Amino acid sequence: MKTHAILLAGGSSHRFTDEENKVYFPVGRKPALCWPLETLENSGLVDSILLVIREEDWEKTNRVIELVETEKLIGITVGGKTRHESEYQGLIYLKDSGKVSEDDLILIHDGARPLLPLYLLDELINVAKRNGASAPGFNSKNLSVKNSSDTKNGQEETIVEIQTPQVFPADELWKSYELAKIDNWQAVDTTECVSKYVGREAVIVPGDPKNMKVTFIEDIFELEKIITQE
Repeated sequence: MKTHAILLAGGSSHRFTDEENKVYFPVGRKPALCWPLETLENSGLVDSILLVIREEDWEKTNRVIELVETEKLIGITVGGKTRHESEYQGLIYLKDSGKVSEDDLILIHDGARPLLPLYLLDELINVAKRNGASAPGFNSKNLSVKNSSDTKNGQEETIVEIQTPQVFPADELWKSYELAKIDNWQAVDTTECVSKYVGREAVIVPGDPKNMKVTFIEDIFELEKIITQE
């Protein structure tokens, strides 16, 4: 069983800046996308990497590849207008490549989460090999909400924030996303799509605060702090 990685770098960055795709913004003196690409490259459990990018970012992507010098990169493809469409394009690319078996694992990671810890990546792959699927998650204090059914005690509900990478069997991903295309339906993330169409629930592995997603320009400052503290 092999493990293949899809690294998404094709999202819009309207909340970040209209002029720059956030995955190419400098973090620690190199484009943010370099960080997860290096982590995937350094994992002994990842066999291949596919980049999914925007059409207008070819030059910036080539610069990233020059900096990382990855040997696992098997291709680059252009994504769609949404995250779901980009995932679909990546999955179809791997299926058509003939290099991925149905019983292999495919992980999908968001390039906007630059500081993916290597230990977390490897743990997710090992858990998926044992249990079929995995995803990182943690209780988010930022997402806590008041339970309206208990106004006296003012108790808060615990909400689990799901991170990436999310790891699933290749055949289940292909089936799920093809069915979603037929239904003209798009998921929020990989776990939602696979759960809806094949009933596969990912085993949740404790996430890591370092694996934060860049949404606003201020998030870059937080990542810089993390890097300098290590």
